[in-house]
Amino acid sequence: MKIAFDTNVLIDAIAERREYRDAQALILAVAQERIEGVISANSITDIYYILRKRIGDGKAREAIWNLMAVFEVAEVNAEICSTALGTAMKDFEDAVLAVCAKQAGAEKVVTGDEGFLQETESPIAVATVRAVLETLV
Repeated sequence: MKIAFDTNVLIDAIAERREYRDAQALILAVAQERIEGVISANSITDIYYILRKRIGDGKAREAIWNLMAVFEVAEVNAEICSTALGTAMKDFEDAVLAVCAKQAGAEKVVTGDEGFLQETESPIAVATVRAVLETLV
């Protein structure tokens, strides 16, 4: 199973916010090669920016290196952005991730974003971390 991770799930796990234990467990499943994990290239910069403020530059860079060692990093290019603009999704950032994930061959996107979870126009299935974890048991 190949799962694309929304930025918020990765930040939750690293910064130990919200339901971080579930997010950490899902990342561990990627590290153990029980599932394949994909993150978008633009998530890398967003994660660094947010983590640097919370945990400092050194730890943020280390977290990015660790993510890139475990996850496939999917390209975000003009074609992805154009396709995302053409979707009926309300949130462009979510649309970019959905299109990027689908092009990378992911089965679904895992997110903690309620708006994304309720989006009916996504070109790919969207699920909570807990829902994906339950399929691994």
